[in-house]
Formats: sequence, C-alpha cells, structure tokens
Amino acid sequence: GGTMLNLDNSGNRLSPDVVWNDGYGAGGGGVSGVFSRPFYQSLVAGQVGKMRGTPDISMSAAVNGAAWIYTSFGGVSVGWHLVGGTSEASPIFSGIVALANQVAHHRLGLLNPGLYVMGALSQHVGGTGIVDVTSGNNSFAGVTGFDAGTGYDLASGWGTIDAAKFVPALARLG
Repeated sequence: GGTMLNLDNSGNRLSPDVVWNDGYGAGGGGVSGVFSRPFYQSLVAGQVGKMRGTPDISMSAAVNGAAWIYTSFGGVSVGWHLVGGTSEASPIFSGIVALANQVAHHRLGLLNPGLYVMGALSQHVGGTGIVDVTSGNNSFAGVTGFDAGTGYDLASGWGTIDAAKFVPALARLG
C-alpha cells in the first residue's frame, strides 16, 4: 500500500497521511483471486473474506513526494532520479525492519502474524507505532478501488508506520 505525506519544507507533518492517489498513480490493494486468506488475517476476515487481502501496511509512495535516488550502475542513466510507488515504499519498510532486527539482536522472520496483532492493538492501545490511515482511496484510471477507513482496510492495510515507536514494539514482539 502507498500513502501521500503532507509535509512542510522542514519535514514537519501538516496533516495525517492519506492513501496515495496523486494523478501519477495510486496505491494497490484488494482481495486476491488466487490466494486464500492466511491464518494471520483471521482478525480481518470481515474485510477480506476467504481470500488474501492486501496491503498489510502502507508506506510513502506518492510520485508527487517521491524519493530522490542516485543511480550509478549499467543500464540506467547515471544521476539523480525520482522514485515513487513500490520502489519507494518497499525500501523504506525494509530499512525499518532492519532497524527492528538490530534492536531485537536477531532476525525477526515472518512479520505478518505480529503485524496483525500490532494492528489490532493499535486500535485499542497506543505504543505500536502503527498509525491508521483513514482517508483517501486507491481508485485510479477508471478502476474503482477501495476507501480508507478506521482499522484495517483494503486501501491502506493497517495504516502506516511511526518508525520511532514501531521499531522497538516490533523488536519486543519478535
């Protein structure tokens, strides 16, 4: 899943994240037509039915707030390029998980079961570092998507991450 940040020039958040949908693209999400619901999604069976729902979590992905990367390898022009979508969100989340591995002093392995426990807890108690994304949708280019809402939804999953809180919470869980 993808979100859009609304930050000032100093990086201060001006408003809560929304589901990525900026005219250049939109976050993914929906219910698989192939894969059945995994055990850890039993808490969200009402949203996903008997099939695998995505996303689990969302990170910054909007092209209008894309990350600058420098490429210096063959096949791609050397220099600075804007990267958004999965190419932005996945490395961000991977870096956060790597930090949690370091805090835990071991690899955390399969995160999904713990992520769903943390997501459910985030709706009732604080301290998980999961921040609900409750507005926006992932409809794009004439394809009707899903609306964000409270708790788990098919536009943003459980929401996004406040890494300062999420890293130690995930490390404790793992």
